[in-house]
Amino acid sequence: MNALLSMIKANLKMTTRNRQAIFWNLAFPAIFILIFGTVFSRDMSVEFSVGIVGAESQLKSTTTATMRGSDAFSVHTDGTSDAELKQLEDGDRDIVLVFGDVPASGGQPEVQLYYDETAGPNANIAISVVRQVLLSAAQGENPVTVSETPVTSNEITFIDFFVPGILAMALMNAGVIGLSTAFVIYRERGILRRIKVTPFPLTSFVLARVLTQLVVAVAQAVILVGMARLIFGLTVHGNVFLILLVIIVGALAFLSIGFAISGFARNVESAASYANLVTFPMLFLSGVFFDIDSAPGWLQPITKVLPLRFLVDALREPMTRGKGLSDIWMDLVALLATFAIGMTIAIRFFRWDSRSA
Repeated sequence: MNALLSMIKANLKMTTRNRQAIFWNLAFPAIFILIFGTVFSRDMSVEFSVGIVGAESQLKSTTTATMRGSDAFSVHTDGTSDAELKQLEDGDRDIVLVFGDVPASGGQPEVQLYYDETAGPNANIAISVVRQVLLSAAQGENPVTVSETPVTSNEITFIDFFVPGILAMALMNAGVIGLSTAFVIYRERGILRRIKVTPFPLTSFVLARVLTQLVVAVAQAVILVGMARLIFGLTVHGNVFLILLVIIVGALAFLSIGFAISGFARNVESAASYANLVTFPMLFLSGVFFDIDSAPGWLQPITKVLPLRFLVDALREPMTRGKGLSDIWMDLVALLATFAIGMTIAIRFFRWDSRSA
């Protein structure tokens, strides 16, 4: 146990003394948060997402057609009342309109207007605009009765959406790029060969490195989230221990990829090339910077099998929506499967000495 603790301590010292690693693991994602947070911390969109449900009527048909003909609205009519209200609570709708039955005596049906009371001025604007559309749809014939009902939901800002993606990116870079190049350097400098002839077993050496990286990953997350909270008012809605679990599982998944790359990379240059080949496509196809659900249909199957996509979703759901383990367990299973596959490859290709040219 003392030898293991000594190895962890030595790894931590080497990590903190590696300025390049500190830049890529901490400063680089911090710069992303500062730049994108400053530019996009205020939502400039003027589009309102509206769910329309309820009994069929001329008023409902006209209102739906009017909104669909305007760029100011994104209209959703396929869901049920409960489903649309759930979307409103999750922050995916700005307004939900529920149309009642047409009165037997004639006239307009009553309309129940649900809105997010945490949206502040944006909710007032959305209500005003929707009321104008309803008034226009009625064409001045018989007044429309609109009852407003506030719904409390999680208010999500750009920085709330952005930080989980950047945190996932940082974990990926630390595991894939940082670990793969570090192990190749150890091999080239003969460090692994020296450890081989000592009583210290390989499993303990690898375990020490993994535990070191996990400590770094947690510290990395605390610093990045703390900075975003302090400067931009980041709000973390979910359970802290669940988020910590996701960070650990995600770090393990990408550490295994880093180990795998270090196993068959000939030198530091090839390790860096392989690592970038793995990480660069995931950086832009996993929803780090924007919602990937808006990507072209042919690209969707690819994005749904990328490990970083699972980590981004597993972090973003609890951090922004307050979701629990039951909502992200499949993402965690996928990350654990990535860890198992990566370690299998790493063990198969592990070598103590550098390959001959």
